[in-house]
Parts: sequence; C-alpha cells; structure tokens
Amino acid sequence: MASTIGGTPLEHAAQVVESKQQADRKFPVISELLHASSSSEYEGAIPAEWQVVTKQRAVALPDALFEQYDLLECRCFMGLFPEIGRAWITVDHRLFLWNYEDETDFYSFEGQEQIIVSVALVKPRSGVFVEAVTHVLVVATPLEVFLLGVGHRGGARGGEVTLYATQISVAADGVAMTCIAGAHDGRVFMGGNDGGLYEFEYRASDGWLTKRARKVNLTASVASYFVPTFLAGRRDTPALAMAVDDARRLLYVLLQDASIRVYWLGAQGDEFVLVHHHRTVGSAAALLCPQFNEGSEAAPFEIASLHVIPLSESRTLGLVAVTGGGSRLYFSTVQRAQRFYDNAARATADRPEVFEVVHVRLAPDAQPGAATRAALMPRALRVHAAFYGGGTALMAHAWSEDHDAVVGAAPACAQILGRVARQPRASLVELAAAPRVEGRTWAIAELSSGARALNDLATVSATPTRTFAVLTNAGVTVLEQQRPVDMLRALIGQPAVADAQLREFIAAYGLDETCAMCFTLLCADDAAQHSGGMHVLGAARRVLFELGGVPHFAEAPAFPTAATADATGSERIELSGRHNGLAQYLARVLQPIWARAAISAATNDGTRVRVAIATPELVEVQDRLRRLQRFVGSNQRFVPDQLNQMPVQPANSTRPPADATRCWQAESTSLGALYELLVHAVEAISFLCLLADFNLPAISAAMPAEQRQILADITFGRLVCGERAACKELILALIGSQLRQNVSIDSLSDVLSKRCSSLFSVADVALYKALEALHVAGETGEGAETAELARDALALLTGIAGSLSIGQLRDVCASFEALGQHSA
Repeated sequence: MASTIGGTPLEHAAQVVESKQQADRKFPVISELLHASSSSEYEGAIPAEWQVVTKQRAVALPDALFEQYDLLECRCFMGLFPEIGRAWITVDHRLFLWNYEDETDFYSFEGQEQIIVSVALVKPRSGVFVEAVTHVLVVATPLEVFLLGVGHRGGARGGEVTLYATQISVAADGVAMTCIAGAHDGRVFMGGNDGGLYEFEYRASDGWLTKRARKVNLTASVASYFVPTFLAGRRDTPALAMAVDDARRLLYVLLQDASIRVYWLGAQGDEFVLVHHHRTVGSAAALLCPQFNEGSEAAPFEIASLHVIPLSESRTLGLVAVTGGGSRLYFSTVQRAQRFYDNAARATADRPEVFEVVHVRLAPDAQPGAATRAALMPRALRVHAAFYGGGTALMAHAWSEDHDAVVGAAPACAQILGRVARQPRASLVELAAAPRVEGRTWAIAELSSGARALNDLATVSATPTRTFAVLTNAGVTVLEQQRPVDMLRALIGQPAVADAQLREFIAAYGLDETCAMCFTLLCADDAAQHSGGMHVLGAARRVLFELGGVPHFAEAPAFPTAATADATGSERIELSGRHNGLAQYLARVLQPIWARAAISAATNDGTRVRVAIATPELVEVQDRLRRLQRFVGSNQRFVPDQLNQMPVQPANSTRPPADATRCWQAESTSLGALYELLVHAVEAISFLCLLADFNLPAISAAMPAEQRQILADITFGRLVCGERAACKELILALIGSQLRQNVSIDSLSDVLSKRCSSLFSVADVALYKALEALHVAGETGEGAETAELARDALALLTGIAGSLSIGQLRDVCASFEALGQHSA
C-alpha cells in the first residue's frame, strides 16, 4: 500500500506507521542472507550472561518408565510427537506415550508380542476413520506394520489422548522399517533395512480385487518379483531418515552412505518418481567452502538429519541437511538463474530439474569468536540429533558420557539490520549458545506453533514465542529461544543493574528498538506483567523515560527516519528514541490488519459487503492498542514540564534553549498525532465488530450501489484515516435497518457514542433521533401525534442544519412532505 500523504496530523501519523512497517518488511529472507557460497559468522549474545537459547525447565522420566526400561531385553527407541504433546518410548514389544506436560501421565500399549522397530505419527487418509481420529500411529515390527487411530483433544497440560484399534495391518516379510514418514494427504512412506522404499496403502474397506491395506515396494523393478531372495544380489543402501515437503510435492530420503534421494510425488500427490540422487554431498560442500573438512577414512562424512524449508520461508531453498560436524548444508531445486531473488522465484510443485548444495553454513565452533562464546562452545561438534526451523538450528552434541550440549544458533537481527542499512546485501550473522542437558538426546522438536518470523525484533508479545523439547534418556528438557526483548527483561530484572550494561544493550540494539521493547513489556497483558514482576515494569519505565533520549537538531543524521520534522535551512529535528519506540510498537501492533481489506464484497455481484477481518483477530489487536492507550494516557512524562525532571536537550548540546523548545514542540505534535491515530484505530475496530454483530451483509443490501462500491476492499488503514464519510454512511444504513424493524435506536446510539465517539458525534445523535421521530410519525395514524413528532424532529434538526449534507437535507424534506407537514 502506498504511503498516506497529507498535511493533517492523523495523515502524518499514518505515514510514520507505514514507514515503520515498511522497514520491518525489508528484513531479508533466509536465502538473501545466504547469497554467498558459505558463511560462518557468529556472535555472543548481548548481554553475554543471557544466551539466545536457555533452559526453561526439565522433566524427569516417571519412575514407572524407568522400571520398564530395566526389563529391556532387546531394543529401545524414543521420540517426540509434539502434535499431541507426547513423547513415545518403546521397550521391546511395549509402546508408551508419555505426557511430559503432566509429567507422570503415560499410556501403555502391549497389544502385540513382536519387537517394535519404528514408530511414526501421520495424518489420516480422508474418509477412512471416524471424526474422533485426528492422527494415525504407524507401528512397525519385523513381522507386520499396523495402524492405531489416535484421538487428541487439546487442552491444558497436554490434553487427552485416546488410542483406537483399526485392524489395519500389512505383513513386513522380515523387513525392519528404519524410518517412516507421512504426507499431509495421508500417504505413508517407509524405508526398510533391505534398501527398499515402501508405501503403506490403505482404504476404508476391501475392494472386489484389492485388500483394505497393502505394502507396495516403490523402488523394486518388475524383474525383482520373479527372482528368489538368495539370488537377488547386492541390496540398495538402507534409508536413515525421510522428510516430506508437502508444498513442493517432494520426498527427501537420507541413505546410510550420506547420499540423498529426491522423489517427486506428482502434481496431484499420487505419483512416486526418482528425480535426483545426490551421491557426493560432502564433496560438493567442500567445493563451495574450503574450510569444510568433514569426512575422512577414519571418520566418514555423515548427515545427522534432514529438514524441509517451507515455501513461506523461502521459494528458492528447499532443504537443510545438518551434518555430523554441526554444519548446515542448504539445498535448492530451483535453477541457478532463478535463485538470485527469492521473491521473484515461482512457487511451484512441478518436477524439479536440479538438486544441489548452494550454501554451506559452518558450525559455531568452526570460527572461534569472543572469549565468552569460545568458552561455551565445544571445539569440534559430534552431532547425533538436530532440529531446524524458522531460521533456528538446535544440534545435540555429545559433551560427556552423561550430558549433551544443545548447540543453538539463531539470526542476530540487530546486527543484520545494521548491515542492511549500510550495504546492499547483508550476510547471515547468528547468535550461538550451548546449554547442557542431562542424558543422551534422542529427539528435538518445536512445541510452539504458528507463523515464525525470522526477524525477532518485530514482536509485540511479551512472552517467549518459541519453545523446544529435547528428549533424552533422562527426560524432557524444555528450551526457550530468547528474543532481544526477553534478554532485556532478564537484564533489567536483576536486583541491581549497572547503567553500563544498559548502555551496552542500547548500543547493540539501538535506542529506538530498546524503547520499543520497553513498550512491549509495559503494555503486556496482566499475566505477562505478573510473571515479570513489578521490578521489571519499574525498570522498563526508567529506561524509557530516563534513557529514552531527547529530540534534537541533527544536520546530517546517520540513519534518517520518517519520524523527523523539517526545520529551517538544511537542519532537521531528530525525535527521541522514546517517540520512535512508541511509533515502532504501534506500527507492529497494527501490522496484522493495517493494509488488509477491512470491508469487502460478500457476493460475486457486489450487492452485499461484509467485514473482511475475523472478529478474534480484531479483538486481539484492539486489546494491545487499549493497553498502550492506557499507558500513554496515564504517563505524562513524554514531554518535560514543571513536574518531571526530564532533560530538555542532550548533555553536550551548545544550542540555545529556544532550539530545545522547538524540538520538544515538534515531538509533542508528533506524539499527539500518534495518540490520535491510536484512539481512532481502537474505535475503528469497535465499529467493525459492531457491524459484524449486526449482520453487515444484510444491512448493506439496502445501500446504494455507489456506496457499496466505495466500501468494497477498503483497507483498515484507510478506514482509520481517510474514509470517515464511508463510516457515516454505514452508520446511517445501520440506523435505517433498526428503524425498519421498529427497534429503538437509543441503545445503539449509546454504544456508538461510547465506543466510536470520533465517528458518532453529538450532531449524529440529534440527526438519528430526528430520523427515528419521523419514522415513528409515519407509522402513526393520529394527526396530532404526527404533528408533535414532526415538531420534535424539526427542533432537533434546526440545531444541526449546518452540518447536514445536501443529500441528507433532501431526504429530510421529503420525509416532512410525505407526512404532510409542509408548515414544519
């Protein structure tokens, strides 16, 4: 959306908000940060005492499960099912689902006698199971592979899980399935220790010539079915892991020799075609990065895990392979000529023409940096389990016999933004940490859900948004990814924090962003504020009002911002970090709805319109805006006066006091405009919620077509700043709808005047009460009562005649004529 240009304070505030949102959108996507063939830059977290990944809590395995482990005879496996909030453990033929949120609750399944070799949780096929089955558990033994229905009802502490017997199974024929993966449409793929890839096909019932379930060998040739097993010769290399890319319709298969196969599942998801087999992954990585030295005769090159990069994160990068040495290899299935600009690449599920390593990200230990990081990081990683998603990598490294170090790396957003401002293309810089966990890691999974933004500065949530579970043979350790606002909370939450530490933090993240973080903490909901404590809130206020800076003249600002005011000559007024932080926070709160259509056509012919943003989304934004409105309204320290002791100009300034006064006037004017925008946005959301409650599609059917055309696809930003006339017409239509139903508009007028006072003035109240009087007069058959109602309406209209439009005057006169009240 183009920036709102205009001279009113409200339009200026809208322009500031849009410029802040535009700056956030300029943050590079992951492929733009990895434009070179390799990278290796890491930095310690600021401040050094708080890491980018920290331990939240540890939950030990229940004693009952340890007792089962003591009964182990052959095999034990473990893993995580974050979709249902459970860890799974197999002990020989027994399967346990442990609710690590409830800590002691676990479900046992002992309905068969064969040793379990593999387990996976997949999506069910449509139309096969009852509605209560939300997932399917695939359990593999050397003799058979069978399905269990899983019903999961979400709720507190992990919710409830129920297992259902399905009687669906296929013979394994002595093949131990080493890995299992499922697609979103219910297809189930399995890798056997014989080197074959299989599909578990099943349906609701048996067909005339087909069974309800069957195991299909996807990689066997036709001739292999007629050759005895002892004459089959060399087997294919077995698979270690699989990863399904549902958006691109691809299946990635990691083999034991560290090669990767890529299978295309077809445009409709019903095919299985080998399109690429990358046999020299390690050599390709070494060609891109000479420092990459993994793999030798003594220690062969290994890949620990594969992770799909969704289209929402990158259109050109599709896969990340985490190596045994902790490096990340990024693969692409997009032609080289199309990889230069991620946004220009076409999102497609076509058969890929290439599959190649395009970037090598060396492990955090490969380029030792600051002393604090070097002390935390192991010199050489030995990764045996890993996670990657949303730009964050977690790798389990064997620190000792009894402990693992979970090496975490995430983008250093402040450093990246600083480079974006100075150079055309920025490279990836990451913060690294290595918290230790007890035991040997089996699996790592993300517990949080929802969209994951690469730029963790652009946040309005006061609570950590990303949490991870690390499953070891000792229990589950929950890790949190610390955003800059979390690090600031930890810093100012200390009993005594030195100004030097605060200034170090401000220098690292910038004054504007630090103030925006303070607004995030101060405008959090009650639960978040209570968890942080009053000490944190008081410290955030101190940072905001004592260290938030002052507006000042700057002849040549290093980083010009939209939140500046013109002064005489070539000088400009650079507003304070406190002002810019407020504008930044307000812009981020409004970002989810600002440029979206607030009202749109409800029918193809445009005869009706509807509220285009869901009410829960509107209410969530409004709650944040109201908390910000209360904070700004209850704190009068944004500009200096006789009551507060705020500095009026920088300590080293030599300018006369009159210049400082002009700077503070400019800041006060801009703050007032931002507050006006804030109030109007709160009222606009109330108005949209009211329209949704009163059935806007039905109301709009009676509106003129020209008015509906104006309202169609009007954005929320325009509704707040520039389309007041359209709001008035909607209110008129709403009032008219109530009058046609012979419903008094008193309660509606009260609601409008309380929640939408900028849209519904005193003159509007008089107009609508006059219209109601005329409507009642038309329904009354008594001449005297009609005349009295007409006189009441005329008295109301006389006081507001100057504010009525020509169209409204014409309609009012027509109403009087229809009543025969010509003398009125």
